[in-house]
Amino acid sequence: MFTIEHRVRVFVFRFDGPAVRYLLVRHRPRAEWPMGPVVGAVALGDHLEDAILREVREETGIRQAHELIELSEPIKDLYGDTGLVEWPFAFQAGTPEGPGPEVRPGPRISDFAWLDFEAAFQRVEARRDRDALVRLRLRIAG
Repeated sequence: MFTIEHRVRVFVFRFDGPAVRYLLVRHRPRAEWPMGPVVGAVALGDHLEDAILREVREETGIRQAHELIELSEPIKDLYGDTGLVEWPFAFQAGTPEGPGPEVRPGPRISDFAWLDFEAAFQRVEARRDRDALVRLRLRIAG
């Protein structure tokens, strides 16, 4: 039987004065997992925006987005009898005029860091996440 799973991959970012900081998280239970964006399932009947807001809230404690940005078309992969569709988005925490809220990591997060672009780009291992991070930086730079 063939199944399709949908997930969101969300880069949370904030303005720190004129600089932009990107939030990377490391998921439990394995400390060796790479740092990357917030990742979570899109439940049956969810709208993408609802899934994004829920997953960011559950993993970071951040409750409100100043802006949501779609970073590309969904990425589709096939693993045996399971199809995976991932939706890359960005989530702006706070505004350029005010700092974003503090991160309160949820139980699925073992570590997190706010990083500038260069450091975030170096820490993210997955090519598709690096591509999404570059698209986000270009979008912010305008």
